[in-house]
Amino acid sequence: MTNETNTRKKANAVFFSLIVVLSMVTVGFAGFAGSAAAQAGNNSDYVDIDGGSADVVFQGQNVYLVSDDFDTGSSGDLGATVNLRSVDNYDTDADEVSSSSQVEQLEVEDVDDTDLSSTPTSNDLVVEIDTGDLESGDYFISGLDFLASFPDQDDTFEVTTQSLSAEFDDEEVTDEGANSDTDLDISSNRGTYSLNVSADGDLSTEELIEIFVDQNAAGGLLVDLHLTDQVRNEVTVGADDDPEIDGGSYGDLSDSAFATVIESALNDDSNFDNSERQTFVDAVNDLDSSSDPLSTDSSGDVSIDDASEFRDRFETLNPYRAFAYSDSGSNSAEDAGEKIALIDINDRDETVDFVGTPTGDYEFSFDVGDTEASDTSSITVNEQDQSASWGQGVYTQAAGDVVNMSVELEDDDSAYVQVGDEDSGYLDILYVEDDDDDQEVSFQVNTRTVGTNPSSADGSYYSEDDIVESMAEDGGSNFDDVTFWDEEVDSGSTYSTLNDYRNALDINPLVRPIQPTDYPLAVNGNGDFIVNDDDESELDNELALATLDLIQPELGDVTTWTAPSDNADADDSRQAIVDAATERSDIAEDDRLVIQMEATGLYGAMVEKAGGDYTALEDGFAPGTVQSLLNEDGEGINLNVEAESATGNQEETGLDFGASDESDIFTLADNENGELFIVVDTSSSSAFTNDIDTGEEFTAELEYETDDEDQYRFQSGPVSAPGDYDTFAPFTGGADGDSTEAAYPYFQTDSTESTSSTFTIVEEEASFDNVNADGQVQIALSESGTVSGSTSVAPGSDASVRIQSDQDVTPSFIETSDVNISNDGSFSAEFDVSAQSVNDTGTVNFRVGGSSITSSDMQIVETVGEPANFEVSDLDPQDVTVTQGDVISVSATVENTGENSATQTVEFQIDGDAVAEEEVELGSGEDTTVEFTDIDTSSLDAGDYEHGVFTDDDSQTATLTVEEADTGGDDDSTDDSTDDSTDDSTDDSTDDSTDDSTDDSTD
Repeated sequence: MTNETNTRKKANAVFFSLIVVLSMVTVGFAGFAGSAAAQAGNNSDYVDIDGGSADVVFQGQNVYLVSDDFDTGSSGDLGATVNLRSVDNYDTDADEVSSSSQVEQLEVEDVDDTDLSSTPTSNDLVVEIDTGDLESGDYFISGLDFLASFPDQDDTFEVTTQSLSAEFDDEEVTDEGANSDTDLDISSNRGTYSLNVSADGDLSTEELIEIFVDQNAAGGLLVDLHLTDQVRNEVTVGADDDPEIDGGSYGDLSDSAFATVIESALNDDSNFDNSERQTFVDAVNDLDSSSDPLSTDSSGDVSIDDASEFRDRFETLNPYRAFAYSDSGSNSAEDAGEKIALIDINDRDETVDFVGTPTGDYEFSFDVGDTEASDTSSITVNEQDQSASWGQGVYTQAAGDVVNMSVELEDDDSAYVQVGDEDSGYLDILYVEDDDDDQEVSFQVNTRTVGTNPSSADGSYYSEDDIVESMAEDGGSNFDDVTFWDEEVDSGSTYSTLNDYRNALDINPLVRPIQPTDYPLAVNGNGDFIVNDDDESELDNELALATLDLIQPELGDVTTWTAPSDNADADDSRQAIVDAATERSDIAEDDRLVIQMEATGLYGAMVEKAGGDYTALEDGFAPGTVQSLLNEDGEGINLNVEAESATGNQEETGLDFGASDESDIFTLADNENGELFIVVDTSSSSAFTNDIDTGEEFTAELEYETDDEDQYRFQSGPVSAPGDYDTFAPFTGGADGDSTEAAYPYFQTDSTESTSSTFTIVEEEASFDNVNADGQVQIALSESGTVSGSTSVAPGSDASVRIQSDQDVTPSFIETSDVNISNDGSFSAEFDVSAQSVNDTGTVNFRVGGSSITSSDMQIVETVGEPANFEVSDLDPQDVTVTQGDVISVSATVENTGENSATQTVEFQIDGDAVAEEEVELGSGEDTTVEFTDIDTSSLDAGDYEHGVFTDDDSQTATLTVEEADTGGDDDSTDDSTDDSTDDSTDDSTDDSTDDSTDDSTD
């Protein structure tokens, strides 16, 4: 039928052009031409109820046949019977009806007896066609002599069906709270249309208006405005059963006429008082700060100064153009108390809100006024069962760090949270909202900046997927529903601000960052907070309670690791760093150094120094952020990685956080586990303040420094309420408010703590096993000849071993084998040298990243000699007794009984702890004496210990007995001491002096 309709429209254009020409050419043949025109229906037309063309109508819209050719005489066409016929087929060549079917008989009527107000013809006769029961198709009227039985397609009209879909997005809503609203999607194949909306009589007009019109606008006054007589009386039913406003369509209603109706309703004292009028004016004006379309005069009456702008804002609050019908008058709607009209809308998907709607199951009917189109949609309104639960009952975190929290919300997507109370000495109100529709609000709290005035946009509370705002830091409209009551809700006595509420609870402004203690976390189902008659805080509708347990920050161990050479930020997560690194204190130059510090109480400060970037806790911190924190002298956080000694006139070499970027120094904070990782690219010239000398020993130290006399304070003087609430910048303080004097915020006076560890930057080097007396690496003549050894290079590095024949060796060979470096630095590679001959020579190289770092001569041998074996003997002393504080010396013989030379670290150990060591290189059969002198026993408690000398292969041990030192505290000891010392000193000194003096004088 669409193609036929398009054909009709094109034919109409041609038809109306031809009629102009023909009327001019045939003017002299009026009689004959008139007879032909009547037969073709040239002076007849089909019109709609407004007198416009009815070429295509929707089922249910009335169509009217009007014609200049109706006979109006006494025995004319009034009351004559005509036939409504449906087109079966068209003659495609002649573009006229070729066959049709009878539908029904109709009568010619006087226009006054129909809903058509007037005819566009010279008479008042008309045929009214009700299309309500007609199927989609083309139709025409025949039966009078001027009406053709086989008319052209242009002389028919088409009936089509209007589609309508109306559907609520949710099957269930609540009668209050965030889950009370849902979207209503209305769509049709018609451009503009009006709907009657009802709920099968279960909801009144007032209740329906509250659903479709913004209930919150102007505190509910917009709903009241819609229900005034002035507005309702403008909404009536038209002749075609379509809703009308001011007797016509909404689009035809001028802005000024619309404004006049609204002004009349607002200024009627029986509807609103001056206070309510002002509230309405403020609410509409506040929708857009660029202009104020409304004003009030001295008497309180409302004036709509910009009718067009007001109407635009009105429609944002009533997007469905929902109006209540007039309930009186001839054109009032039937059942006006149980339905509303949506006037002249098009397809739209807007929010409707069921706050205050009685609970129950409802079927909504959506009926187009002037067509048969309709649809229904069902929805259930449940009573709100608001609840909340915290992810944890207790959130334990070190003060100064960041806490991860979550609260689950049921039957609502927002709530208020009171953080702290009068006992904890701090209090704030949070607004939390589930913004990703997972029924949970997840957020982070920076405990270092809570209670201050942070400079970052996210402040002390941050959520990636949801909304969390602080009343103290952010304020804003989300806290409009918060009221602080004195003793009970609706008591009439309130506290105006959060600071007044705090003051009433005797909560003073902070003098330093919030300290280790318990802070209640209470979820409130509404915005009412109370100071009870015991001057304690209460929530009107407490839904859930948890505790934020801030504990004292701590420092633990410092551990150093090595990782393969790369940019410092090559691994950007804790797990990736741990997987890549190997614990070591000797770091090969160009490898990455990883310093792991167990520490809590500094990650909140780092986040604030990163501009409030909470994602840095996952992504890592730039070195400049660390330097910025270290520049805050008053904070008392000192992080130093420096060489033990200076070179020449230069200062000690250390990490340069201020002059490097993340590829040089990368800092990763594990806030949850209390670990700080500092990754350094030792090959970078920017990472250190000076060039590194291999063999340099460094100390990595983290210190929390305090003052001997004063704790950290934001300012030296006293604080006062309310002026000093939340006013101090996070890093404005120090010892007694002096930002140049260190005082770690969470420690008492004179309680500095630190932790440190040492590491050494060593050369990239490797040594080979199976080295003979001539310094050659021996490789067995085999398909799997092995080259093994150890290296200082980090495990995981791109390492390989290459063997290459000397020039005079035949056949020549060059082979390279990738190797894995074990955690202890050992490596092994296999080569097929079975084609070679015993005594063939060459070189062997250990390579890293394609470059050789160690080279040695090699020789093909029948079998590889026994590996080096360092045996220990002649331990001296063996079992020995000493007094606490004595200094002892120990020696032993170390012999290489293997067939290859090697270098090993020989250690002197006491109860498994190495207290001294010496590097020893021995060829096959060689031995040496190792000596460990000045071993201090003052740190050992009285008791027996195993002591001895250890190599990689062997050890010899004995017992070291430590006795308590003589304190000289009793008579016996005094006597014994005196006697012994006297005898000994007398004898020894006498003999020695006599002998010496005799000898000397004699000589």
